Amino acid sequence: MSSSLKYIDENDKAYGLAGMAISLLAWDAEEWLESINIDAPADAAMQMSADFYLTLAPKVSAKALWEQASKRFQLTAAMTVANVACRQMTLHHHASLSGEIDSELRSLLADEGAELCGYESDEVSRLYGRALAYCSRLFNHSGVCRLADQLAARILDARTLDAPEIFTILAPLNRM
Repeated sequence: MSSSLKYIDENDKAYGLAGMAISLLAWDAEEWLESINIDAPADAAMQMSADFYLTLAPKVSAKALWEQASKRFQLTAAMTVANVACRQMTLHHHASLSGEIDSELRSLLADEGAELCGYESDEVSRLYGRALAYCSRLFNHSGVCRLADQLAARILDARTLDAPEIFTILAPLNRM
């Protein structure tokens, strides 16, 4: 990961993790989250359920395997965009992502999409555009920002949160 996408400190990491949790609710995928552990390495701080990583049985068709990989990549891409968007828009109060961050995020996701799903760059670009547009609306909403602030503070305080506690904090999202 490039230097501009890396966490600059623990507070930055807490907001990134809060953004990812918010994105799981926004994309109706909260069932995949088990917990958040801010003390874990960056790539393991979101503890996802085993089913999230589980691949289908070997006798399943190649199409079904690709569809599963595609769905997981799309969710992971949305979580990645939400991580960066929450940090930039909520914590650092930017209205949008800088050109440098946008470019690095696009490049990262294009590489991952090609490797994991065989996506062409235009396919990843469309997926990224949708996720970014949605995250921009989310993290420019004052109510969502307040919830991100609350969740990030709770992550910093508790260090580890399980999914029920995370989604209790984020419950007001369902009314926005």
